Amino acid sequence: GINNPGNFAIGDTLFTGNAKVAFPGIPSFSPEKFAYIRNPNPSTYKSFQKGIDQLLAEGAVQALRQRNDDGGGPLILAAVGQLQFEVVQARLENEYGVESVLEPMGYTMARWADGGWDAVDKADKDGKLFGIMIVQDRWKRPVLLFRNDWKAASVAAEEKYLELLPWSRPPSFDE
Repeated sequence: GINNPGNFAIGDTLFTGNAKVAFPGIPSFSPEKFAYIRNPNPSTYKSFQKGIDQLLAEGAVQALRQRNDDGGGPLILAAVGQLQFEVVQARLENEYGVESVLEPMGYTMARWADGGWDAVDKADKDGKLFGIMIVQDRWKRPVLLFRNDWKAASVAAEEKYLELLPWSRPPSFDE
């Protein structure tokens, strides 16, 4: 095996040739559970951050942040099921010796806005995203969090320029 210093992700390929090689990426599935996670004990900040970084690198959960947040704001964990959150908390405690507090959010689905930030800004300015949380994924791409299927379907049908997708596309070769 290979020791991963945090540079590799699921789907990465190691190649020793001179030519660039790219394979189709692996999409991430749409999460249905969302929660803020925080460290209740500031004295364990470094261990908490190290644990979170490692678990995110392993793909235990997805991370979302407020738009333009480069890491200083609240971290939102996104998962397909509640068990993923429980695994993250247990591993933080058992492997990194830190406590964590999860604050569940009232959203039940994520949609990636493949139309980009300009499309999201237009829909938001036009009042079409009321009650929808606008966040970004780890590649700073727009993600909309919805409270129910009806609202997501309604926005997708009425604002086609958003190009809503139920999963995140793999990052392009250049990202």
